[in-house]
Amino acid sequence: MSAPVDEGQLRAVVPTVIGVLGRRGADFAAAEDAVQDALLEALRVWPENPPRDPRSWLTTVAWRKFLDATRAESSRR
Repeated sequence: MSAPVDEGQLRAVVPTVIGVLGRRGADFAAAEDAVQDALLEALRVWPENPPRDPRSWLTTVAWRKFLDATRAESSRR
Protein backbone atom coordinates (compact mmCIF):
# COMPACT_ATOMS: atom_id res chain seq x y z
CA MET A 1 0.00 0.00 0.00
CA SER A 2 1.39 3.42 -0.90
CA ALA A 3 1.74 6.25 1.59
CA PRO A 4 0.42 9.70 0.69
CA VAL A 5 2.94 12.40 -0.13
CA ASP A 6 3.29 14.96 2.66
CA GLU A 7 2.52 18.16 0.77
CA GLY A 8 3.42 20.32 3.78
CA GLN A 9 6.86 18.74 3.84
CA LEU A 10 7.26 19.47 0.13
CA ARG A 11 6.21 23.11 0.54
CA ALA A 12 8.61 23.55 3.43
CA VAL A 13 11.68 22.46 1.45
CA VAL A 14 10.94 24.25 -1.85
CA PRO A 15 12.51 27.62 -0.90
CA THR A 16 15.66 25.88 0.32
CA VAL A 17 15.97 23.84 -2.88
CA ILE A 18 15.46 26.93 -5.07
CA GLY A 19 18.18 28.66 -3.02
CA VAL A 20 20.60 25.77 -3.50
CA LEU A 21 20.07 25.81 -7.26
CA GLY A 22 20.57 29.58 -7.29
CA ARG A 23 23.86 29.24 -5.43
CA ARG A 24 24.92 26.64 -7.98
CA GLY A 25 24.34 29.11 -10.80
CA ALA A 26 20.72 28.78 -11.87
CA ASP A 27 18.73 31.97 -12.28
CA PHE A 28 15.55 32.16 -10.22
CA ALA A 29 13.13 31.33 -13.05
CA ALA A 30 15.16 28.32 -14.19
CA ALA A 31 15.53 27.10 -10.60
CA GLU A 32 11.82 27.47 -10.02
CA ASP A 33 11.01 25.54 -13.22
CA ALA A 34 13.42 22.76 -12.26
CA VAL A 35 11.93 22.48 -8.78
CA GLN A 36 8.42 22.31 -10.25
CA ASP A 37 9.55 19.44 -12.49
CA ALA A 38 11.16 17.73 -9.49
CA LEU A 39 7.96 18.13 -7.47
CA LEU A 40 6.01 16.38 -10.21
CA GLU A 41 8.56 13.58 -10.14
CA ALA A 42 8.23 13.40 -6.33
CA LEU A 43 4.46 13.03 -6.61
CA ARG A 44 5.00 10.18 -9.04
CA VAL A 45 7.79 8.36 -7.16
CA TRP A 46 7.38 9.05 -3.44
CA PRO A 47 4.13 7.19 -2.76
CA GLU A 48 5.80 3.88 -3.64
CA ASN A 49 9.39 4.75 -2.75
CA PRO A 50 9.65 7.65 -0.26
CA PRO A 51 13.16 9.07 0.22
CA ARG A 52 14.98 9.05 3.55
CA ASP A 53 15.98 12.69 3.03
CA PRO A 54 13.30 14.51 1.01
CA ARG A 55 15.24 17.79 0.77
CA SER A 56 18.34 16.09 -0.64
CA TRP A 57 16.27 14.00 -3.02
CA LEU A 58 14.40 17.05 -4.29
CA THR A 59 17.64 19.04 -4.62
CA THR A 60 19.32 16.28 -6.62
CA VAL A 61 16.37 15.78 -8.95
CA ALA A 62 15.82 19.52 -9.41
CA TRP A 63 19.51 20.05 -10.23
CA ARG A 64 19.37 17.26 -12.82
CA LYS A 65 16.20 18.77 -14.31
CA PHE A 66 17.96 22.14 -14.47
CA LEU A 67 21.00 20.63 -16.21
CA ASP A 68 18.77 18.75 -18.67
CA ALA A 69 16.85 21.94 -19.52
CA THR A 70 20.10 23.92 -19.89
CA ARG A 71 21.59 21.31 -22.21
CA ALA A 72 18.41 21.12 -24.27
CA GLU A 73 18.33 24.91 -24.65
CA SER A 74 22.01 24.95 -25.59
CA SER A 75 21.54 22.27 -28.25
CA ARG A 76 18.57 24.14 -29.75
CA ARG A 77 20.84 27.13 -30.39
